[in-house]
Amino acid sequence: MSDIYSAPQAELAGDDNSNGNMGSIPKALAGDYQVAIGDTLNEAWSRTKGNKGTVWLGVLLYFVAYIGISVVAALITGQSFTDPDANQGVGAVLSNIIIAAASAPLGAGMMMIGVKIARDEQVSGTEVFAYFDKILPLAVAMVLMYILVALGFVLLIIPGVYLVIAYMMILPLIVDKNLGPWQALEISRKAVTKHWFPVFGFMIVLGLLYFAGFLALVIGLIWAIPTLSIAYGILYRNMFGGHETNPEI
Repeated sequence: MSDIYSAPQAELAGDDNSNGNMGSIPKALAGDYQVAIGDTLNEAWSRTKGNKGTVWLGVLLYFVAYIGISVVAALITGQSFTDPDANQGVGAVLSNIIIAAASAPLGAGMMMIGVKIARDEQVSGTEVFAYFDKILPLAVAMVLMYILVALGFVLLIIPGVYLVIAYMMILPLIVDKNLGPWQALEISRKAVTKHWFPVFGFMIVLGLLYFAGFLALVIGLIWAIPTLSIAYGILYRNMFGGHETNPEI
């Protein structure tokens, strides 16, 4: 019987990368990666040149599609746009589930823009629409994550904080490594746990930079959002490496 927690045994596209920055699932599970915040941000900043438009097109398309999904979900469940406080009960819960499930491929696509830029792969802003063929595993993974994180917050909050960070790589793992929902959840959790505090610090820094960009009359976000998107992609690349089409679990 195969072990669902074992690392996929397949060659990654980046295993022969000469700069040594590409990781792999086995390496990530062994903790064989570094979270160098300064170096990552420096590289991300350098990679924004020529890529800001790509990231911003992805952001624009994401939000337009997300609004459309929200409208459809509200119409299906009978929710109100004019009085959000009236949106309670089963209808509100169902609406949120529909939005989370349908927007999961958009989130995966947005993350993959940063990942592909980090790996010097060709990418466009329309990447946000590239993964609707994986909507089922992505949606299942998101629902499972929300349930587990919610349970974690009920259990004295700290487990919830731990899981929010530990599950940060599930969407690209599903679309980039062809993993199932539970496999992606567990591989992300086990790999991130090896360096949980540095990864947590990395996410705090990204949040602060986003906030700083917003405070700079919002204009700072023109540079901040592409930098942060690519920084996430660099961390993913350093942890998990290149694209994998048919891993054996």
